[in-house]
Amino acid sequence: MRYTYGVLDKVIGVQPSPGLCIGDDMMTNFTIKTDNLQNFLNSLGKDLADVVINVNDNGISAEVGRDTHYIKRSMDCGVTKTGSINISDLPKCKSFLNTCKKVEVSVTQNSRTGTLHIRTDGTSLQLPTSSYIQSQDKVGLISKLIKQSQENMWQTWHSQKLNYHAKVSGDSLKPATNFSKVLGGKFACKTEFDPQGKELVIRGGTKSKGTMFVKAPLFDIASPSISAKSAFDSWLPELLNNLPRGDLYIYTGDETVLVLEQPETNFLMVVIDQEYEED
Repeated sequence: MRYTYGVLDKVIGVQPSPGLCIGDDMMTNFTIKTDNLQNFLNSLGKDLADVVINVNDNGISAEVGRDTHYIKRSMDCGVTKTGSINISDLPKCKSFLNTCKKVEVSVTQNSRTGTLHIRTDGTSLQLPTSSYIQSQDKVGLISKLIKQSQENMWQTWHSQKLNYHAKVSGDSLKPATNFSKVLGGKFACKTEFDPQGKELVIRGGTKSKGTMFVKAPLFDIASPSISAKSAFDSWLPELLNNLPRGDLYIYTGDETVLVLEQPETNFLMVVIDQEYEED
């Protein structure tokens, strides 16, 4: 089986951003419960090296864009000054939060390249910051595609049809996160939106080395009567571990992206499909 990336890098006239974030020279500050910030950062994906946190009057939000996926999350918190905060060393930031015994932390930065300050009552961490944030490389490109899709009610993704719509419980998808424990670190992953069976089937592995299935019930289905299939890699099960609790809207099509959205929490995830040929 041969894999190549899907439609993302084929979009004509839409170029990736250079990895720079928008920021001003005013101090940006927010306060938040320590465990809430930990959950927020962990929900943006595994092995993430850096991130930009946008701070507005309603709280914080962040977007991550890669060749494989896009994630956007938001969270309420106390805001002193709006703006953006660059975290260049996310693993070190997470490690510090794990040591914090205080309930609340304050996060401050006076410019996008200024020193990042994370403080509790008796402990603080200062981290240098780079103007280049790798996790932002594809955000501009994917955001434009998302805007186009939202304008047509998620009926298309670029030139491809997204004519399979339904709702699904996030908890019903999460058993797929165990694929790597059973199948190992490298495996192919495919999905089947089955309107007749009213389920989304996620399949990992190969017939020769073993196959694992997860079947998630679908409801409020609006789609053609035949099934739609797409191919991914081992990143799909890993990303499903980041889903919020509750029901999500699912939008997909035949051999195209998988979109999962929860508007009430401003959560959005787009998992990029792959083109493939069977040997």
